Amino acid sequence: MTIAHDVSAPQIDRSADEHTTDLEAAWKRWHISRQRDLAVSHGWLSLTHFRWLDDSPAALPGLPGAYSAQRRDGATVAVAFADVSDGLRLAAGPQAGEAVHGEITAEVAEAGSLLWLRHEEVLVELVLRGGRYAVRVRDPQGPERAAFKGIPAFPVSEAWQLPATFTALDAPRAVSVDTARDDLRQDVTAVGIVSFEVDGRQYSLTATRGPDDRLFVSFRDLTNGTQTAPWRVVATSAPGDDGSLVIDFNRAVNLPFAFTEFGTCPAPVPGNDLPLAVTAGELAPLRVTGPAAP
Repeated sequence: MTIAHDVSAPQIDRSADEHTTDLEAAWKRWHISRQRDLAVSHGWLSLTHFRWLDDSPAALPGLPGAYSAQRRDGATVAVAFADVSDGLRLAAGPQAGEAVHGEITAEVAEAGSLLWLRHEEVLVELVLRGGRYAVRVRDPQGPERAAFKGIPAFPVSEAWQLPATFTALDAPRAVSVDTARDDLRQDVTAVGIVSFEVDGRQYSLTATRGPDDRLFVSFRDLTNGTQTAPWRVVATSAPGDDGSLVIDFNRAVNLPFAFTEFGTCPAPVPGNDLPLAVTAGELAPLRVTGPAAP
């Protein structure tokens, strides 16, 4: 496997390997950029706590204030209560930086999130998942971020850069799926089927819509649980008018739940299980917290 340890300087030393291909060089640039994005101060590696909110105000570890979910004017909203001396401040919007004094409320859309409050360098994120509000704590001094040395990956191979075909569904379809949390299910929107061939056999996976007309394909394979996370996701190129595209499993990535126990990532839709080992893309990361820690 390969591990890129430098997450700050996306430079490629071609002198180390005169036979570096264009595919490998492009992958290295992408991989280092991905690691740098992951390691930002309040990124996924900074998560240190998750709590569902209910109508009983509760504290968060190491933070001032009390947090709950309440019915107000026929809608459920998230509520925080703090004294001005607590040092809790709004983190977003036109009032960002203002101290919280008394009660404040906030709302987000389903599957959305809001970096809601700040206490010194720690952020409180508000999310809505499955119709329930929760808060997550983002601390740049969190143990996973402090220990991060890069994302291990399989060697890059042209054999896993595959031509494929996209067949759109008659209409997008909501599919209920499991998630990284045992107490949560979510809906994802299936838009079509991506079909491709590996070693002379045809395979098909259900895709969801991504940005810039690309498709996202979340999948399981035979490396899960030994070499890789329980599932991974790969983005395809944008389909052509004839449905042709490229699915490059060298860029199969871990979802946030692979890096933190506080992710809510949706699992693959039923049927997106490949009966082969996809020995490409990201391996399971090294962890220092949660069940995946040594």
